[in-house]
Amino acid sequence: MLVRIVHLEIQPQFTPKFLELYANHQSKISDFDGCISLQLLQDEKDPNHVATLSHWDSSEHLDKYRYSDFFKQLWGQVKPLFSQPAKATSFKIWES
Repeated sequence: MLVRIVHLEIQPQFTPKFLELYANHQSKISDFDGCISLQLLQDEKDPNHVATLSHWDSSEHLDKYRYSDFFKQLWGQVKPLFSQPAKATSFKIWES
């Protein structure tokens, strides 16, 4: 399993628009093959700092989503809302 965390800094005037876009697309993202769960986190002190937390069956499933036409279209809508580049990290869950 893969855990993906993407930190996003949204321009303050665009935070409501970003939250609306997320709400409108969350179920479509969650329905992608291999997506186990998806959550949006919002910093309690800085509401313009958000992060997505998603769990995927594998990095291959995540890559299929990231290179899909759906993602490219959605990313084109949200990227202009950022105040700085997104920071993404993927983690494998360590099992002993």
